[in-house]
Amino acid sequence: MNRRSVIKNFLFVSAGMSLIPACMHDKGKASFLLKNINVNGDQEKMLADLTETIIPKTNTPGANDLSSHLFVMMMVDDCFKKEDQQKFVKGMAAFEDLTKKRCNNTFTDCTPAQKKELLTDIEKKNNIPDDVTAFYNITKRLTIQSFTSSQYYLTKVQVYELVPGRWHGCVPVKTT
Repeated sequence: MNRRSVIKNFLFVSAGMSLIPACMHDKGKASFLLKNINVNGDQEKMLADLTETIIPKTNTPGANDLSSHLFVMMMVDDCFKKEDQQKFVKGMAAFEDLTKKRCNNTFTDCTPAQKKELLTDIEKKNNIPDDVTAFYNITKRLTIQSFTSSQYYLTKVQVYELVPGRWHGCVPVKTT
């Protein structure tokens, strides 16, 4: 073997070894790294279904189209106090437990009617723990914030103008 082929093969092997960990994505992990809260892949999927139930896809994009669940996780991770982050995580676990108790299934596997009934009960606070109510209110508020600050909303629904008023210095005056 000559030296060039050895070096070339070594570079291919080392490049492959460095890329393998990136290709071996653990399905139990969240899709991006959070600094302050621990969310696994199943919780992220549940949060995506919850945000999609809050703002479903109609003739406008739904919450999943806008990645509202990622916005919710990022806002809770970056902008909330430690106590509120812990309340959110506890509420998420309590929400999963409540869903399993009421629907005998995970929120992701529930039917749309079961999801609607569960969220209606949470809105009315019918025998709902405070942790679940806090989690749902945070998620709902941040989902709506995500939708109303999205590019779609600001260009198609509520057209945003950087400078709202126009000043026209030279306007012909109509005489009557």
